[in-house]
Amino acid sequence: MRHFNKESLDYHFIDKIEAGLALTGSDAKSLRTQNVQFANSKVEIQNGRPVIINLQIPVYKYSQGQTIDTTRTRSLLLSQKQIAKLISYRHQKYMLIPVAIYLRGKWFKVEIGIGRKIRKYEKRQKIKDRELKQSLR
Repeated sequence: MRHFNKESLDYHFIDKIEAGLALTGSDAKSLRTQNVQFANSKVEIQNGRPVIINLQIPVYKYSQGQTIDTTRTRSLLLSQKQIAKLISYRHQKYMLIPVAIYLRGKWFKVEIGIGRKIRKYEKRQKIKDRELKQSLR
């Protein structure tokens, strides 16, 4: 089971990091059964701790009337060395974007892409190159 962020195709990544995701029980159950929405989600560093913002995990359908904020900020579980690396990338004006959420054993992991947004002219060139390659076949 792997949930993929389609918006990440608009970015050019220079590095990727795998991080653990701190979830509640109903969040984890919901991720196993339903899709997650990555719309406008990003990773930020708040008070020296990395968090994921605007990741929308729908409410688990069998939860007992709990009022749960589906877009609350969720902590990421990283080592101090990895956090320092993320902070240095942020100082270099790179974006931190969640690329995918998946299961590794029994733990949910988030793949964080570190990169910059592709400009429109770069997208057009990429499409032209792909079409040229297909026409040569």
